Amino acid sequence: ELIESLGLGDFNSSAKTSIGTPTATAGILVLEDNNKAMILPKVASPHLNIISPDAGMMVYDTTAKQLAVFNGTVWSFWKP
Repeated sequence: ELIESLGLGDFNSSAKTSIGTPTATAGILVLEDNNKAMILPKVASPHLNIISPDAGMMVYDTTAKQLAVFNGTVWSFWKP
């Protein structure tokens, strides 16, 4: 009942959430702005502190000061 009352009961494969000025850009979640950026969740040592990560998970590692991405098996770390 809660899911239906929130409007989450119906699945729409063409649904889109747009934050910023809406455009025709395809995607499920589209973030658009000319002078702002997305900020990822910040986690200290995600490879140690995220117990059950899901494939595709992305966080900013505050300990190593780099981007961490989980591919479903291992974490990859990207440093600028």
